[in-house]
Amino acid sequence: MLTHRLKIAECIFVAVSIIGWAVAAASGEIIYGAVPLSITLLLNLINRLRFEQHSRNRLTGAMAQLHRQLSQESQSLYQQQQKQALASLQAKLPDYLAQIENPASELGAIKIAQLQARIVSVEQSLRNVVDYLNSASLPNHIEQLEAAIAKVTADLDQLHYQIPIAADPEQPTHWHTEAGGEPSLFPVASESVSPVRKAGEAGEAGDVCRDAPWRVWEEDRRAYPSAFVPEPILPNWNFRLTLKGHQDWVSALAMSADGQILVSGSLDKTVKLWNLETGDLIHTFSDHQQGVLCLSLSLDGKWLASGGFDQTIKVWNLETGELCHTLTGHNGSVRSLVIMPDNQTLISGSFDQTIKLWQLDQGKFVQDLVQDAGRLSAIALSPDGKTLASGGGDGIIDLWHVQPFDLDFSLTDNLSSINSLALSPDGHRLAAACTDGTLKVWQLDSAERVERWQCPSAPAMSIIFSDNGQSAIAAHADGTIKIWWLGIDEPLLVLDNNDAGSVVSVALSPEGQWLAGGNRDGTVKLWQQL
Repeated sequence: MLTHRLKIAECIFVAVSIIGWAVAAASGEIIYGAVPLSITLLLNLINRLRFEQHSRNRLTGAMAQLHRQLSQESQSLYQQQQKQALASLQAKLPDYLAQIENPASELGAIKIAQLQARIVSVEQSLRNVVDYLNSASLPNHIEQLEAAIAKVTADLDQLHYQIPIAADPEQPTHWHTEAGGEPSLFPVASESVSPVRKAGEAGEAGDVCRDAPWRVWEEDRRAYPSAFVPEPILPNWNFRLTLKGHQDWVSALAMSADGQILVSGSLDKTVKLWNLETGDLIHTFSDHQQGVLCLSLSLDGKWLASGGFDQTIKVWNLETGELCHTLTGHNGSVRSLVIMPDNQTLISGSFDQTIKLWQLDQGKFVQDLVQDAGRLSAIALSPDGKTLASGGGDGIIDLWHVQPFDLDFSLTDNLSSINSLALSPDGHRLAAACTDGTLKVWQLDSAERVERWQCPSAPAMSIIFSDNGQSAIAAHADGTIKIWWLGIDEPLLVLDNNDAGSVVSVALSPEGQWLAGGNRDGTVKLWQQL
């Protein structure tokens, strides 16, 4: 606020200086022009210093963010390697134990004692590794961990040579063969037992197998996340039709709560309403002076808000088709809009770094929620209206508590600009689409990133969650819409429909029946789920 006042003061004194020099020329008194000019130069110097200080602060923040990301990625890599090594060791130990539980009766006590001693040694080595993981600093003591793992491997190697002696000579040993037909280092049982049942298998869905040689409890989910990933459901999308009518990029899409109306906003300055079942054009709004960038529909189907490059927000009454209000106050393009669940208040995010609150029915400005949020390109609201996410060009995502409005925390492990944000239906996950082509998902209760899908061929333009919250749907500049399942690294489905243009926006009906993609060529493509 102080910065804006100083800039306004500088402009005022520029005008006063011009008037002063005119008076000085008429009266011959130079002081009338010199004093305002001196104050103008002083204000200009102050504004420049403040601008340089603000730039240094932003640069310092970006450098600190880069340092944090590099540290987190390095630590994540170390942890992943250690978890894989421990998981491999733990998975193979039950096979050895199963084979030595019933040793042949003709074995002597000496052989049994040797095996038991070796097993004790292996268990002790594993305990040493676990103790290390619980207490050691990973970056500083990685050499110690490697030595412990090497000792465990050596112990298992020696145990391997003793197990065939203890095996029943009447039963052949089952060996796992690697590529090329060569046997691997360790024998495996003829039937493997999964430590955790997945949903849909015999027994109670998601229960721990009680007959497993070892069990996975609640705290082990972090070490074995794949065992708890729900089975992916392949969506069956059938292409229905192409909506034509816009003359430029379809930059924003929204669907009504009853799943019957699609709203599209375009850089051709228009907003169009479509009937989803028939594909017919219902109405066209054309009051924007520049391209439309964002849309938001109220849950009761009464209000439509649109914002764009003309720095205004248009509020329409869908029941009458009339323009009710034009909201002004932003000094930059309006990039994102959300209508609160109460159907009465609107939140807007703009390139002028502010987030503003408006009263819809009266068309009044309420307050600035944030005045220095960075150059925003996206905001997203949780379904319950309690959490707001914002992000933009600096790659930092801020999470805000709405009532009372306050910053909860920021996500800084991202360096690419944010194009789109989405909150899951339960409000527990946040997804972001970035200009470097990556899609990222965070778990909000722990502020940890749980997914990172890479699509380096083209920027990710828009992202939404499915109606069940288990998958994300993203629009890409390579002309495709990709559907991603949480926990799966590759897309489940790619919708392209032989379209070579960029997909700029994407929308899903509340019950997941209709999927729409807005394209660079001005068309909107519709898919229906069978």
